[in-house]
Amino acid sequence: MNPDPSLLASRRTAVLLSLGVGLAMLAGKWFAYVLTGSDAILSDALESIVHVMATGFASVSIVLSARPPDRKYPYGYGKIEFFSAGFEGAMIFLAALAILHQAGVGLLLGRELRQLDLGVLIILLASVANLALGLFLVRRGKRTGSLILEADGHHVLTDSWTSFGVVAGVALVLATGWSWLDGAVAIAVGLNILWAGSRLVRAGVAGLMDRADPAVLARIVAALQEGRRPGWIDLHQLRQWTAGDRTFVDFHLVVPEPWTVGQLHDTHDACRDLLRQALGPATEVIIHFDPDRPDLSGAAANPPWTVAEAIRVPIAADLGGAGDSKATVAASAPPA
Repeated sequence: MNPDPSLLASRRTAVLLSLGVGLAMLAGKWFAYVLTGSDAILSDALESIVHVMATGFASVSIVLSARPPDRKYPYGYGKIEFFSAGFEGAMIFLAALAILHQAGVGLLLGRELRQLDLGVLIILLASVANLALGLFLVRRGKRTGSLILEADGHHVLTDSWTSFGVVAGVALVLATGWSWLDGAVAIAVGLNILWAGSRLVRAGVAGLMDRADPAVLARIVAALQEGRRPGWIDLHQLRQWTAGDRTFVDFHLVVPEPWTVGQLHDTHDACRDLLRQALGPATEVIIHFDPDRPDLSGAAANPPWTVAEAIRVPIAADLGGAGDSKATVAASAPPA
């Protein structure tokens, strides 16, 4: 199922707005640095350079992730979003190292600061603009299901809080005359965005490695349990992963051995519809049907499904035979 064209247009508009505002903020912050010679303001300007680079990458990623599956990429191009998030995190990480180096040099050698009042005003205006943009991008990313926009929005919000911190630090320099505070603020900024960058890198790696999402697994099990029908005896070997707008779910379902192909087909469609209602219309479902004895076909004779039960790997299924609802190879829930 292809993504909704209106959602794609909304994402493109948002990322282009982010790029345009980012360029304007970069110009303003760089001017403020040239005007003041402040390491704290330079740290803010360097982060804006990273934002512009990452947003450019994000705009390309949004176009690629919208492509439907093809022969070359049968699962679609959605995982480019995780590359984008990881790239943005790596760029933030490098910017943080550059900020820490520059601030350290400034503390050791000293800086000549000038026109800090005008510089503070420029950064304050940039902070407010970035705050509004970041909130907009995060909301738009959640509404359209785009990790790229969410990551970009969180980066812009980080940039905004960083800028407010820089404003406060430079204001303290103005109030006290202690020029060393400028370098100290720059170091604090560098450490803060270093942490933010590492979080984005971890998120990108988790997506590329198809890390289990306990919250999504819980929604899957709840939807199947709520719509459970007679003959749906046992659920196991549940797996889920995402790629862009698409959510992929596969699991084993134990059903009565005498069931016909038509009954299995109807069961597959029923499970797919349940999961699309729970996870979204771009959900793809693959079910491996395991046979069981006819006398166990009543759902009331079986306990409610849980995530721990659903993700286990029965020994019989592991060996290629029919599902065994008792013996398991693994029965622990994924880490939160």
